[in-house]
Amino acid sequence: MDIFSLDLGNKQTKLKSSKAEYVLPSRYLNQADMPMSVGNSTMNNDLHTYSVPFSDDKYVWGRDIDRLHLDEYLADTIMYGARYDSEAFKLLANFALGLLASDFKAAKDQVLEVVVTAGLPTGDYADQGQLKALLKVLEGQHQATIDDKIVTVRVRKVYILPQPIGTLYNELLDDEGFIQNKDLLDEKVGIVDVGGGTILIDTILNFELSGKNRHQFNTGVNDLYEAIANGINGDTSLYQLEKDLRKGNQQHHWSYRFSKNRQDDITDLVCKEIDRFTRRLVANVTSTLKNLNSIDTLFFTGGGANLLNQKILNTTFTNAVIVKNTEVANVNGFYKYGLSQQAQNEGSK
Repeated sequence: MDIFSLDLGNKQTKLKSSKAEYVLPSRYLNQADMPMSVGNSTMNNDLHTYSVPFSDDKYVWGRDIDRLHLDEYLADTIMYGARYDSEAFKLLANFALGLLASDFKAAKDQVLEVVVTAGLPTGDYADQGQLKALLKVLEGQHQATIDDKIVTVRVRKVYILPQPIGTLYNELLDDEGFIQNKDLLDEKVGIVDVGGGTILIDTILNFELSGKNRHQFNTGVNDLYEAIANGINGDTSLYQLEKDLRKGNQQHHWSYRFSKNRQDDITDLVCKEIDRFTRRLVANVTSTLKNLNSIDTLFFTGGGANLLNQKILNTTFTNAVIVKNTEVANVNGFYKYGLSQQAQNEGSK
């Protein structure tokens, strides 16, 4: 039975199965708001139409959704409170399951049976209402029509983990789900997960979350994007800005593209706001983790971690480690956890 791993973040949706990995925006468009049909578009070939039985509308979703420049029409799933009860989240989750299932022939000919692993922010994970709401969305049979092709998937079992645990499993386990870093088993680990809408700070010992040395801040990297956008002279799109920041991060040089005729250098502005964001994060971590000296390794993960100023982090934290592939570390860890559980279940038979 295949494993579907889902990280349905506020800003980015990360998905993984044995067939493929996907990173897509956590926002979509009602097809009625499209200026032209996806089928006739030659530029946006990474967009697809989706429909599900519980909605009468059709929707457009894919990596190129932001290239449409229809920000005001996009349905964004970034929200707090009852996120998992919202129609926007239910649609996104079903699109995600359908997309993963579309890579399997069985989902098109019959019903594909899978195990799902997913994560929740630690604050939501501790809330039984939120936990049950996510389980209700993911469990059971799902059907999605993608570009007029129907796929069906039945979720036999759901494992829900506290989100930061994903990064820990990713560091602990190899690609087959077996332990590769035994030292972590005995370490006291701190994890700072810099997401789009939240920053999660947790302490983990013996794979148990500390109930005291943890905090969930509803001030994720989206705050950084907004601060930079406010400093740019002209109308800006947060989605376009996010794309430009990711593009320029490796060269440490950023520009904002208004059009092919205007592209402004925003490197100084970005550096200033990144430093400010990083220092605020450092303050949040030091105020939350009162036991910093007892932590062996302090992992920084999440889609926003690769934008942090590592020099500022290292000045304060001698044990700081920005994990590799920060954006997909959690979803990869969820997947490895699923593999380990599968191996244990087969071994006990």
